[in-house]
Amino acid sequence: MAPNFAACGILFENNLEDLYANYSYSGPVSGVLRTGDRPALITLAGCELLCGVGNEYYPWKEASNTITTWILPVIGMLLQAPFESNKFRKTMFALCRWVGSPIVSLSYILWNIKVTGKCALLVDMATRYEEVPDEESEFSQMRDSFYILSVMNQYAIKARMPGVEAEKLLRIALFSDSLKLVPSEDETRSLVKRRRKLAKSLREGRKRGIVPVFISLMWFLFSLGLSIQTAFGQLGENATAHDLALGLLLGWLPVLLLSGIVDRNPVATDDIRLKLNRLLDAIRLALLNPDLRITYMRDTGRTPQDFAWTMHLSNEDYFREDFFTAFAGQGRVRWHYGVAHPILAGIENSFVAEYGRDWLRDAEEARNKLVLGPKTISGLRWFDPREIWQMISAIAVVTGTAGGAFILSYWTPTVGLGCRSGGYMIFVVNGLVLLTVELLVWWLVPESSMSSDWLRHYAPEDTLTRIGSNIEHRLHLAESNKWTLTARKVVHRMISFWLQLTPRDRIEVLLLRPVEVINSVWLCYIISAQTFGSYRNCRCMASVWGGHGGYIDFESAFWYRSHGVLHFWSSGTSLSCAVMAISFAYIVFEWCTQSHLSTEDYGKASRGLRRTRTFKKCTAWLRDAPKAIIEVIKVLRFKMLGGKVKYGRRSVVWKSYTKQYHGLPQVIQGWGIPGAEEDHDLLPGRKDSANSTVMQTLRPPSEAHSKSSARGSSDVTEGIPVRYFSTP
Repeated sequence: MAPNFAACGILFENNLEDLYANYSYSGPVSGVLRTGDRPALITLAGCELLCGVGNEYYPWKEASNTITTWILPVIGMLLQAPFESNKFRKTMFALCRWVGSPIVSLSYILWNIKVTGKCALLVDMATRYEEVPDEESEFSQMRDSFYILSVMNQYAIKARMPGVEAEKLLRIALFSDSLKLVPSEDETRSLVKRRRKLAKSLREGRKRGIVPVFISLMWFLFSLGLSIQTAFGQLGENATAHDLALGLLLGWLPVLLLSGIVDRNPVATDDIRLKLNRLLDAIRLALLNPDLRITYMRDTGRTPQDFAWTMHLSNEDYFREDFFTAFAGQGRVRWHYGVAHPILAGIENSFVAEYGRDWLRDAEEARNKLVLGPKTISGLRWFDPREIWQMISAIAVVTGTAGGAFILSYWTPTVGLGCRSGGYMIFVVNGLVLLTVELLVWWLVPESSMSSDWLRHYAPEDTLTRIGSNIEHRLHLAESNKWTLTARKVVHRMISFWLQLTPRDRIEVLLLRPVEVINSVWLCYIISAQTFGSYRNCRCMASVWGGHGGYIDFESAFWYRSHGVLHFWSSGTSLSCAVMAISFAYIVFEWCTQSHLSTEDYGKASRGLRRTRTFKKCTAWLRDAPKAIIEVIKVLRFKMLGGKVKYGRRSVVWKSYTKQYHGLPQVIQGWGIPGAEEDHDLLPGRKDSANSTVMQTLRPPSEAHSKSSARGSSDVTEGIPVRYFSTP
């Protein structure tokens, strides 16, 4: 028979003299029950004997209230997740990864958002604060290039791809405008036009559906507000507190799904992958063509030694139309780092961070810098410690929201670690374990082959392969029938599948993926148990997991309210809500400041960029404190290491002003050039035509570069191209 705790409490309190000696609890207590007038408490053994050992499930009225308050909004949000169409198996594994390993998934998503934000920042900083050139400018071409790079970052490449050669190929594909492509019937030979066409296609194929995501988020936030009002309106009611804790536990879920708006996936991921691969294959074929390569070397002033690396492009095992192998955005693929950050880091460290705003003022020099990269190219696979910040942020989001739920359940009498708070803790600990294992595998296990003796020794390859081979051999010896024939095919396919896996893939199949599924099922159990009342039994109510508790009280909400339960509930609620609010603000900020990169209409993108610049200028003071702290750390590190490290920031920092540019072409004082008298007023502070300063390029550019710059104007006077710039 199911227990009735209300009747049991009345029986215990009204027959205290008879039951007190055997069932009353007189040990230490915590929380609101520590006061001197603590109520009558019954021991766990007394509760099970007096009340029963089963569960007192919630009536349908209360269960349906939880369903409409939390389960339906959560399902509505999950339906807006960035799934891939017509890929059920991948969809289910992705769902288990997002739900079962939220810390790892959010780490990858935040990193992709960081990289995309860097692309948008470099586009923003390419011109002066007040300038947004037209659609035919160099600025527009750079906007296309960086957007293509941000899309490429969502795709995985081959495990054994030569990193240095791959990075050089990507740099030429993205930033060169001099390379002529192999003639084709359906494609232009102009690399700039090919990029423009591809960028247009990518923007058109970008997944929409932002409004439904925001509606689902509003539904969740409305449910959260309603639950908070109900819990604090009926202060002390355990059921309302636990319902609120359930919502706080899931507070990381809208953060993860909302971040998918910024790290947005294309509608047809495979089609986009083919288009990216076709572009890179066209570049590869052009570089392998002797005539086109010689022309490109002549136009760029480089030597054959500079293109010695192109001989590796003839290896079609790596460089052919499957450069990018699979879509890996939104944390779908483990150990996905992306191709964008190494390229962006090289651009910043060697060029843009020093120049600052208006780095595209000399388009020819800027393109050369972007194509060549730093002096030493490390390739596409290297770990940047700055990624640790995204991991810390993901840990803070998940542990912060779940921590508020833990506080609510832990400090709601009976105080202690019980089924609810312990269940929350297990879910978060599993997420942290998955993060730790993935980091260790990323660090210790190679992508393709077993290079370490101890890894080879402890790898389960031989054992599992031997077991599978033995099973297959026994099936061949057995009498042939329909069942044995089917079993042979299944075992053979499993052995073939296993032998094709890399060491990392085997760890994923044997450990990571099962734990993610288990953690997802555990979260579903927590939700269902709270919804239907599976936690309403003596052992769960006594909170005996952590060595505390061991007793149960039967007091009313009025008693809790008068003994200070508000302090504990408000602390947990404030923690979770603060974490969610900060996360939402960051994601919305990134979405607003990056949208100009992916907006299809150039006019709307220009307006968005101007608004972004205005907003960043008005809120610059908010970023001054973190910048100052970073600068102090840089200075201290520089002094502590005795000047053995490079001084200054490696990353470009957003600024509204343009620094003095020391890399312009030769400046000639007092050299009169026909027509200069009409234009020297562009130089502020120099009103006398007799002592005018004219900045001019003496070296004629190549045909590919004889176009208008990102800003300013270009004239040709007596065969000498002249470009006028205004100083800051």
